Amino acid sequence: MPYGVPTGVTANEQILHQDDYVINYDSDLRVPLWVAYRLRDFDLLLDRPRTECFRRDPRVADAEAAVCPDYVEPVFDRGHMAPNADFVRSEAAMINTYMFSNMTPQHANFNRSIWARLEGYVRDWARLRGEVFVITGAVFDRGNDGARDTDNQAQRMQSNNGDTRVAVPSHFYKIILAPRHDLFWDTISFLLPHQQQTQSNDATLTNAIVSIDQIEALAGIDFLTAIAAQDANREQMIEAFTGTALWPQ
Repeated sequence: MPYGVPTGVTANEQILHQDDYVINYDSDLRVPLWVAYRLRDFDLLLDRPRTECFRRDPRVADAEAAVCPDYVEPVFDRGHMAPNADFVRSEAAMINTYMFSNMTPQHANFNRSIWARLEGYVRDWARLRGEVFVITGAVFDRGNDGARDTDNQAQRMQSNNGDTRVAVPSHFYKIILAPRHDLFWDTISFLLPHQQQTQSNDATLTNAIVSIDQIEALAGIDFLTAIAAQDANREQMIEAFTGTALWPQ
């Protein structure tokens, strides 16, 4: 995370470290607010079959951890924030994406269409550019007022056992950063409403392009902390930039 560790952590949140990615987990909402990792072209060379290993994260206290029964219900997919297909570099890396600290409820059509399309583009861009840095996160703004809801306002998924423990995001975002030789970063950022009926095409993704500033305001997070410490003007320019088209593939 050469751009710095995002800030905005509340009492309910904790940073969880793996070898291959970092999670900021909210123990009340029981979902990650963001995950971050580096993706290089050679990380994607292997054609590894999907190895599913859904399980609770042993680093999270029993009362705060999402568990298998929470996701036994008829509506939502177990949606990866750090996708397993980005971690084919090793069996351990792939398996470690299946902890519930890396999962949120996602509508099936959203998860398997527009979100999968964007995840595929990120891998394409890593292959083309050689290296990208990815921040993926969940937003809770059910009222669409441009500000993060309180935890009490968040919609909760109801599992078959009647529990309503895990929160359902209203939006998802991705921030992709590619370093340049002039100390700036090429960036493209997306904010997608979490809806079951979503068109999966390039037009939908293009219309979802936003600035990092817009995501920061909605999520209540400051992302480029190390860049800000070095050069506040440069950070402001990078965060204010809004792309007008998808990156080439």
